[in-house]
Amino acid sequence: MLQHEETEKIREHYNADPQREWDRLKVRHPYEKYITTHMMDRYIIREDRILDIGGGPGHYSIHYARLEHAVTLLDLSDENVRFAKKKARQYGVKIRALQGNAMDLSEIEDNSFDIVFLMGPLYHLMSEKSRICAIREAIRVLKPGGYLFCSFILMFGGVIYGLRELQDTILLPKEQELFDVAAQDKSLSFEAFTYAYMTTVRDAKALMAGFPDLKTETVFGQESILSPYKNVLSKSPKRIRQAWYDYAIRFCEKEEYLTHTEHLMIVSSKIK
Repeated sequence: MLQHEETEKIREHYNADPQREWDRLKVRHPYEKYITTHMMDRYIIREDRILDIGGGPGHYSIHYARLEHAVTLLDLSDENVRFAKKKARQYGVKIRALQGNAMDLSEIEDNSFDIVFLMGPLYHLMSEKSRICAIREAIRVLKPGGYLFCSFILMFGGVIYGLRELQDTILLPKEQELFDVAAQDKSLSFEAFTYAYMTTVRDAKALMAGFPDLKTETVFGQESILSPYKNVLSKSPKRIRQAWYDYAIRFCEKEEYLTHTEHLMIVSSKIK
């Protein structure tokens, strides 16, 4: 399928229900945002200008706008952009929200942001060439000394999801490729909830290591060890959930626990 057709299918998927994507971090996976922002705050300092590429309905953009950062959100989905603007008004903050493609940031000047988020595009770009293009564009608009935050969906995250939410998928012939590839510790581009690329920890690290103007600062699981236990945690009292969220932070960077997560983040600095 042509890349243009893939792009339109992905846009249609996210245009269909921005509220659902908002609720993913607000209701279904709050620990992902909690752990991710905790780790980001190691690097983001007061008055940093932030570009949120693939920012979806605006969770992270609005979070940092509320902390008085100047934030620009860019997303493929027109409806996500509209939704993010609406949510920003509800929270009483200002963000600049634009519709656009992660592979073409030509309207944005070189070296213009202190912080760049690339949290979404890399798990919808089906070819290595496309992923490299998006990362190069993110690097171009990032200031020297700034930080790039890249998210990936892990291949084993699909196994975690199946075991936790859709246990009968292990018996479905059409799902066997995913399970087989995960068992072989390989990455895969395929059509799932929409066009998706799922990677191994090894391949994600190798991709980022291929950019000589980036230095990897840390690699961590955005859900840490909590992904398999989402349904158990959701039934626990808030005080207990919070204690587990804080405990999970202690594991999120440990190499041996990275496959317990569904989303992997690699934090890189742009070499001056």
